[in-house]
Amino acid sequence: MAEDLINLVGDSEAAGTAVSTSEQATAQPPTGSRRPAVHKRRFVAAFAVLALVIAAAGFLTFALLGEDRPDPFSAFIPAATDPVDRAQEIANFVQQRYLGDDGKPLVGVQAGETDNPLLPGAPTLVAVTSPPAELFAFEAGDILFFKLCPAGPTLCTLDGSADRATLGPIYAREALELALYGLKYVEEAESVMVILPTGFVAADKAADAPPRIAHYFRRRTLENKLDRPLTATLNGPAPTPATLSPSQVAQIDALTKGTTYRLVTTTSEDKTFNIIVITVTT
Repeated sequence: MAEDLINLVGDSEAAGTAVSTSEQATAQPPTGSRRPAVHKRRFVAAFAVLALVIAAAGFLTFALLGEDRPDPFSAFIPAATDPVDRAQEIANFVQQRYLGDDGKPLVGVQAGETDNPLLPGAPTLVAVTSPPAELFAFEAGDILFFKLCPAGPTLCTLDGSADRATLGPIYAREALELALYGLKYVEEAESVMVILPTGFVAADKAADAPPRIAHYFRRRTLENKLDRPLTATLNGPAPTPATLSPSQVAQIDALTKGTTYRLVTTTSEDKTFNIIVITVTT
């Protein structure tokens, strides 16, 4: 009987121990069940760090590309597909920038492919007679012409009261701006001739007609200015007759030195091509 009681107590203690062990096992999950959650948190953290690195790299790349990207030549870009129409867009835009003291454009500007409307499609021969003498032959369309007309499209003549000493630098600056826009956006042109109003220079003899004066620009001489913003060459607003300063005159003279010519337009004996003879003015 005592042995049975002892065995019963022993079995009860063993059972209690087993129950306690089972409860402990239930209360604490196995180590393996915690690993997926830990790995998931580590994966999310690593992904977040990687995303930040990619974002930072993208921002740095964008910033570096932004630094290397050159500034545009100008905000204004002509949209026409035809070269002459594109040139006239340029003419219309530039003439609104050069104003008289009354707030109106100093001149109207006409654009075209020739200075001789009787032979609009003929090749043009340009001869420079002053030293160093040169002869340039261009196919039709290689020269872009602009005409400055103070009193309308058919009246490209200065009146007797015009202040030529003041208008000269302003016309020269406008001619350079037309040439830069023309060579930049009319890729077909290799040179630009900007013809000033008749009467800008007085005739050598009273009985003679006033000579025609033009600013003549070639692409190769302006190439470096076409690869940078226009404002780097012509900064600030265009001067008016009332605001033109000596420093602006000096800057314009430096930019347009050697571009002013007297010109005579004629045709060949067989009427197959135009001839423009230009002489460097002093």
